[in-house]
Amino acid sequence: MIQIPEEYFEVESAVYKLSYGDRYAIIKGKTLTGSIYLFERGYAAFVSAGGGQGRNQGGEGQKEWDGTNSFYFKFYSYIHSNPKLPFKVEVLLESNNGYQLLKKEQQELNAAIRDKKCLNSNVEAYVNKYSKKTGSYGWLSKGHVLAFKKFLKS
Repeated sequence: MIQIPEEYFEVESAVYKLSYGDRYAIIKGKTLTGSIYLFERGYAAFVSAGGGQGRNQGGEGQKEWDGTNSFYFKFYSYIHSNPKLPFKVEVLLESNNGYQLLKKEQQELNAAIRDKKCLNSNVEAYVNKYSKKTGSYGWLSKGHVLAFKKFLKS
């Protein structure tokens, strides 16, 4: 279980660095605690599927692990192969501005692109699929995502 430092308990929308031992991933979330919960839940599914191998390779929970394209597959694999190392959470930016969060996430991913200790699989900040029903990209507004796409082109 990842321990969240007390000063981060009330952090809402943020880009943060989640470290495990000397390895890390850059993550963005609507709330820090919710994002970490989803990360842990994804890892639990990974483990129940035999550490990414599926039921046929020793997993007991899922028929197969379908998360090999997950942004965290390499990170989950490292955690699974190196038990009992400490986790650390470091907030890099807290903001309710989705554009600023996307931009910061992209800047951090760009800075870490050649860092072997960064275990993100994504090279571009993650944007949810557009929902016609809500007119947004998950919890990110259409305007913030369009501004981010313009930033990427510049």
